[in-house]
Amino acid sequence: MTTKKTDTPAALALFLTERKGSCLATWSGSMPAAEQRALLGRFLGKGKIWIDGTAETVEHWRTVGFGLDGECTVSLSWRSL
Repeated sequence: MTTKKTDTPAALALFLTERKGSCLATWSGSMPAAEQRALLGRFLGKGKIWIDGTAETVEHWRTVGFGLDGECTVSLSWRSL
């Protein structure tokens, strides 16, 4: 699934609806690079991806401190993707 820049918010809403049943839900998990590029149009990095439908944000989190702490490396609005 390839998305254009204008289709990214719609693709994210559809992704949440397919996975969680609502476009206002929250999904978190790991996502391969190819899937990130297809859904978001770019690669955010290894780690955990958080997609929040209510706030319309996408965040990338990685673990630091031997897995005891987390750091948000990217926080984007759906409109900026």
